[in-house]
Amino acid sequence: MCIRDRRTIARVGEEPDLAEAAAYIQGERPKLDEGHVWSVLMELGDPPGAEAEGLALDLLGSTHPEISTKDVKLILREWTAYVDLAGQADWE
Repeated sequence: MCIRDRRTIARVGEEPDLAEAAAYIQGERPKLDEGHVWSVLMELGDPPGAEAEGLALDLLGSTHPEISTKDVKLILREWTAYVDLAGQADWE
């Protein structure tokens, strides 16, 4: 699976961790089930690049069928937004 490019994050010195990502996602989308958010983050480890989203959806559909495709897509979208924000030098 192709993982998003981490060079942006490396510029500011530290990769965002999963707990911070989960907190961000829950803050942005409080109606998402916290267990589902953690399942997606733990299963993938890193947000997939756009070209690998289909593979991530297939994987999560088979390993976590209790999570709807709609919720998985929403979690991935918010996770990607978090990584993009965390990669900015002026974001804390």
